[in-house]
Amino acid sequence: MTVVSHPRIILASTSRYRRALLERLGVQFECAAPRVDEAALQDEAPQALAVRLARLKAVAVAAAYPGALIIGADQVAVRGTETLGKPGD
Repeated sequence: MTVVSHPRIILASTSRYRRALLERLGVQFECAAPRVDEAALQDEAPQALAVRLARLKAVAVAAAYPGALIIGADQVAVRGTETLGKPGD
């Protein structure tokens, strides 16, 4: 008999929306609050900002969970070419 061990899954977010999305998959996971400065860099494009922050969040949480699968995510609201920041709801 082969025993398959799955890594712990850690969502590097405290967002209730991201939590709800992951819960829909029916997998077991934990949430961890990443401590990341979410300020945009000067002239940073919205997509680049979201990708950079998702990576930073995953890296910030990964150190505390060696061997775990870390999911980092971020979103940025944009109107035209103007970055609005984090959506309120």
